Amino acid sequence: MNYNKAQIEEIISSNGYKREMSQIIINLLDYMNKKQWCGACHACSSVLYVLLSEIGYKPKLYVGEVKEKNYLFDHSWIEIDNKVIDLAISMTLENGIAVSAPVILDINSETNEKTTIEYGIRGQGLDDETLFLLSLTFNDYMKFFPDNDRGLWGIIEEILGRQINIEEFERKYYNTQRQIKM
Repeated sequence: MNYNKAQIEEIISSNGYKREMSQIIINLLDYMNKKQWCGACHACSSVLYVLLSEIGYKPKLYVGEVKEKNYLFDHSWIEIDNKVIDLAISMTLENGIAVSAPVILDINSETNEKTTIEYGIRGQGLDDETLFLLSLTFNDYMKFFPDNDRGLWGIIEEILGRQINIEEFERKYYNTQRQIKM
């Protein structure tokens, strides 16, 4: 996956957001690239939701169908101030093929233009995997993610470069819900 760190920083700063947001997004993209985290939209969005919440933003965590050209699929992303942040779109389940460069605040981070991806459309309906995701509590999803013995909380620790008090985070994010956008 290719991404231009300076371009991402520029998109974020020109939209009036903190540099800390850029650092989190770039660190998560680096992690995704290093681990070849293909098809991990639900995990990526969950991690990004927590990280951005921790620096004072109020992201919304969405799941729904997205469409780019004739490609329609279930997906997770976050929005801040009704603007999409979607890192996983650059490493899909389709053998890691990028549907797009990462989308940062509605901007394709490669072209620096508004994304052409349609988020939250009515298509074929959510598949069984996505419906199963929606049946889990946020904390269960975070806790039982298989790629880290501390679940997605452990990945948050890797991104931050420090340990967190997982029990405290579980209490804090106990009521977190994914929203369906259609």
